[in-house]
Amino acid sequence: MQQPERGVVVSLKAAALIALAFGCAHGAAPVSHQLKPDSDAIAEAKDSFEPERYVSARAYQHYLDALLARGADDYATAASELREALLYDAESPHLHTVLAEVLLKQGRVADAEEELRTALSLDPAHAPARLLMARIAEARDRPVEARNHLRAAIEGAPQDPDAYRELVRMELALGDLAAAEEVAGKLAEATRSAQQQAQKQQHDEEPDESRGAELVTADRMREQAAGAWVDVARAMIQRHDDGGAQRAFAQARAAQPSDPEALAAEASFLESQRKFAGARELYLRLLAQRPEAPEVLASLARVALEEGDLDTVTAHARKLLGLAAEVPPWDGTTTERDEDRRDLAGALLRLAVPLLGARRSAEAQDALEGALRLYPNHAELAFYRAMALVQRGHPREGAAGFEQVEKTLRARKGDAPSPELLGISPEALLLDARVQAALARGRAGETQESMQRLRVLFAENPQDEAVPLALLEAYDRAGRAAEAEQMLAAAARQLPGSDSLLYALGNAQDRAGMRSVALATMRKVLALQPQHSGALNYIGYTLTEQGGSAELREAERLLARAVELRPDDGAIADSYGFCLLKLGRNAESLVELRRADKLAPGDPVILSHLGDALLAAGKRAEALQAFHDALGRLQPAAGTHRVRKPASAAFDPPDRLPEPGDAKVRSELLQKLKALNSSP
Repeated sequence: MQQPERGVVVSLKAAALIALAFGCAHGAAPVSHQLKPDSDAIAEAKDSFEPERYVSARAYQHYLDALLARGADDYATAASELREALLYDAESPHLHTVLAEVLLKQGRVADAEEELRTALSLDPAHAPARLLMARIAEARDRPVEARNHLRAAIEGAPQDPDAYRELVRMELALGDLAAAEEVAGKLAEATRSAQQQAQKQQHDEEPDESRGAELVTADRMREQAAGAWVDVARAMIQRHDDGGAQRAFAQARAAQPSDPEALAAEASFLESQRKFAGARELYLRLLAQRPEAPEVLASLARVALEEGDLDTVTAHARKLLGLAAEVPPWDGTTTERDEDRRDLAGALLRLAVPLLGARRSAEAQDALEGALRLYPNHAELAFYRAMALVQRGHPREGAAGFEQVEKTLRARKGDAPSPELLGISPEALLLDARVQAALARGRAGETQESMQRLRVLFAENPQDEAVPLALLEAYDRAGRAAEAEQMLAAAARQLPGSDSLLYALGNAQDRAGMRSVALATMRKVLALQPQHSGALNYIGYTLTEQGGSAELREAERLLARAVELRPDDGAIADSYGFCLLKLGRNAESLVELRRADKLAPGDPVILSHLGDALLAAGKRAEALQAFHDALGRLQPAAGTHRVRKPASAAFDPPDRLPEPGDAKVRSELLQKLKALNSSP
């Protein structure tokens, strides 16, 4: 190790403080703290001193004062002290780089760049300076320049993981996934080398003052290597490369098996893939690290819900509610419990939404009310609580809840809102609240009020798919689907390139009994938007009903794509299962229809198809039960045509308000039961 001049003694504790104080200094440019006890040290230091790595005795006090000032956010003093230090160590790239970081804190970017250029003129391989130059270039939207600086930083300091991690992110931002994967691989290789070096030093008999630093470096490299592979995995997920994502997650585990970020990301991926056993295992490992982590508890509850383990769902929900009860409500000011409050409210909301999807509206309402105690009148939370009320068969109370959300959002316009939990913009939430309030009024029997509100909303937002679909639902509930069809057709003529309007029009044509015209309209939707899952589902289901061999082959292709796009949509799973049944693939059909029933519990159409599949599998008693369950969900309703409900109508109450098309479904179920009861 190189030596500074005599007369300066820096303790290990002080050196550690210095290393932690500046992000740009870790992994490079430490302050030397070891001195030789004899007078020959001065001559030796002058002969071999490396100004880019060490601070001289005369500069050191100014350097330390600068670090202390920076730690107190006194950047002006820090900059002044660093300039004093540079009077003694003018050729120190390290000091120039530290000064550049302080200048950046002051917003003096041009001055910081000048210091960094000086540092690089003294040592072109000085990695901390390269790293800061890369960050400045990235902020100024010069990605190629940033990439070059990061590559140079890696060459200058192969064991500093920050440059690797930032280069991975840069390559991903530039769309070069292969390059990002290559950089992550190089970081993994460097990490293994650092680990081997640290392990070797641990077994050395002679004590080495750098042993602790080697262990810290290896730990940091493992952490950043795991993070880099997680970044790559997420990019692969976005590209629908599930196999590549799995390989990247495996690399992250190899780098750091217990890394919380990697565990959480992989668990979330497995959950999205419906691989619940693997997701549960990883979430439990996270819970062992953080026994009261709200998001982990909510995630375990969601997985248990998917697996049908309702006792576990209840246990985790109670734990979350208990934790929430210990945190005081938000009063609009910053407190030390802000992070706990936000995490708990977010976890309760992310549990409540799937509970609503599983038609467990009472538990969802409990979770939302627990979150609302933390953030009274919070718009997102109040919106979903209103959803729960509608689902529980209280549409008038739900409508009042949505209307209160609208008032809250309008009153807070321009003011600092309470924290966003799901990232829904206030504008989008306001529109959703207005739409759902109008629909809830219609479900409560106020059909004229519902239609009037939706006419206004449609005039304002004709291309927002939820609005024309809601307009159609309101008019269809009043037995006036033909009028809705005319309004939607007129709007579609004015906006011929809107796939959202055409999709709503196709649904309206279907409900008005114009099936062949509706099918043609839905094909136009696919011409505009080939990935429109609703249109894929409609065409696939309609062709399945027609039942010809050519129609069924096309239906299977379309519905398989719809399932891929919307794997958690019960209506789409039902259509696909029904198609498989028509194709004679009874075992596959039964699996898919059971999945549909799990995704949308109690839907009478799904139960009817499930009964057909059970009957085809020779399970007569189970089929009878499914038909009876479906019949029990229905009430007499206006209309006689079969309607596939849009995704926006996924919140039905357990006692189920009447829906258009119920009469036809009831008639079909009665015929099936009659045929079964009359057969031996």
